Amino acid sequence: MGPGLRQLQYAYPQLPVLLAWLLPGGVLLLAIASCLYSGTVLAVLTRRITFKRCFALLPLVCVPAMWYSASQLLPAVIALTFLAIALQGFIHFAADGDVHSGFMAGLALAAAYLADPSALLFAAVMCLSVPLIGAVRQPGEPQRSLSVCAVLAFPCAAIVAIWSFLLWKFTGHWPGSLAYAPSAHLLAFPAGVLPGLWHAVTATLTDLAHSVMYLAVALLVTRRRRSPGYGLALLLPVLALALALWLGFDYDAVTAYLMFTLLAVTVITHNPTMNAPRLRKLLLIAAAAQLALAFLWPPTSVGFEAWWHDLFRWAT
Repeated sequence: MGPGLRQLQYAYPQLPVLLAWLLPGGVLLLAIASCLYSGTVLAVLTRRITFKRCFALLPLVCVPAMWYSASQLLPAVIALTFLAIALQGFIHFAADGDVHSGFMAGLALAAAYLADPSALLFAAVMCLSVPLIGAVRQPGEPQRSLSVCAVLAFPCAAIVAIWSFLLWKFTGHWPGSLAYAPSAHLLAFPAGVLPGLWHAVTATLTDLAHSVMYLAVALLVTRRRRSPGYGLALLLPVLALALALWLGFDYDAVTAYLMFTLLAVTVITHNPTMNAPRLRKLLLIAAAAQLALAFLWPPTSVGFEAWWHDLFRWAT
């Protein structure tokens, strides 16, 4: 067993670490790779969008914090790229029974875990959403919901089991180093368990307040479908973010803004009920409100503030 294999316990998250090892140009090439993944996210989102709904992209492409995340937050961008792919596959699989989309969603969730361990929480969100949506679309068919969950969960469970075995075999440590990012303190609870929970809840509500379009989509879908199941399904990502913050995963206001906006745009582009002219006007107002709010009360982080200062240092 060579000394290099003993370092596997520090190889979190796996995909960004692999890219950093393969790309010889250091920070510059990693930033370019992050931009390429961001372009992939936009390509995935715009594939189904129409001209009348392109306003939904404004809170993504016109906010400075998103320029920072697109070029600097490689692990988050990779994870959200695969989560966007997984969400589109999940919608087709859960709603239309498209088996190919289900396998694609499961594989994309596994890839997202390799970029960000907290993707496991969002895999759980999708699995929990299946019974809520299935109870409306296919009442009286719980076996179908169980099979959908199995298809979604198996790739993630397999990759976690394989990685756990590699860690145990070559390092003797499991689960390895959990300090995979400077702001990650997984299961450490530095402020205490209950104070940490309160901080996670307040931070999540603050992040949600930045995401006007996500709130509008959740309300409109729930009202349009006349079923609380859809509303509960859109509430699950909020609970997952609060849980991720409480457990100490690497999330901040910029990443949360990107995640909620991606979810909102995906629902807008894939939900046929959003095509009604009256709903498009309401969503346009929500997108404009979120864009204005992003300039008046911008989502921020320590990294974004340093990047913004360096970007315009020449002007001072």
